[in-house]
Amino acid sequence: MKKIITLAASIITSVVCVLQVAPPVTSLAASRETAKTAMTAAPMKESGVASGVTKLQALDIALKHAGYDMEDTLYTKVKKDHDDGMEVYEVEFRVGFVEYNYEIEVASGQILDFDLDD
Repeated sequence: MKKIITLAASIITSVVCVLQVAPPVTSLAASRETAKTAMTAAPMKESGVASGVTKLQALDIALKHAGYDMEDTLYTKVKKDHDDGMEVYEVEFRVGFVEYNYEIEVASGQILDFDLDD
């Protein structure tokens, strides 16, 4: 019974996280197009120069590196932080009983560090 409750809590958490990241859309086709656009468009500064990767792009980089799609995850978390004087995204997601942790540089999208917790 405890495992069922834990699994249900994980699923609810993943749904809440996804809802916070994904904008509301009216159709599945619009949802896919919005997600595709969000993952390929870097944020623009006022000068028109790209300022780095977005949270969605950082999540996509980590998922592709691990060999998973968003549908495979139980929850995701992306947080901007500073490490050794540079802006990084701390990306966490869980697939099954394994938690993946990535550190991705905001400016370039380069994976600086990653590890698995099982």
